[in-house]
Amino acid sequence: MANIAIIEKKEADKVILHVTGEIDAKTAPELKVKLELSIGNGATKIILDFSELTYISSAGIGVLNSIQKYLKEKSGEIVLSGLTKEVKDTMDLMFFTKKVKVFPDLEGAVAGF
Repeated sequence: MANIAIIEKKEADKVILHVTGEIDAKTAPELKVKLELSIGNGATKIILDFSELTYISSAGIGVLNSIQKYLKEKSGEIVLSGLTKEVKDTMDLMFFTKKVKVFPDLEGAVAGF
C-alpha cells in the first residue's frame, strides 16, 4: 500500500514541499490538495523536494502537469529537486523533465529559482 508524507517549509518567497514515499493513483489526490492549498495561500514559486520519493506514477505526473500549467498562467512555476534515478526515469519517459526545471539537490533549487 502506497503512502505519502508532505512537509511544507517556507523560504523567502518560495514554498518547499518535501515529499516522502510514493505518488500513485491513491496518493496523487493528497499531493494535489496540498499544492492547491499552498497556491491558495499565495505561493507561486514551489520547490518539490523529491529526494525521498521512491515512486511516481502517471497519475502523480498528471497532478504536477496540471499544477505547473496553472502556475505558469499566474507567472509562477514548480521546480523539482533531488530526483532519484527511478523517479527521474519515469518523468523522462513522460517528457515531464522537459517542462520543468530540475535541480540535483534542494540547496541548488533554492539558489537557482
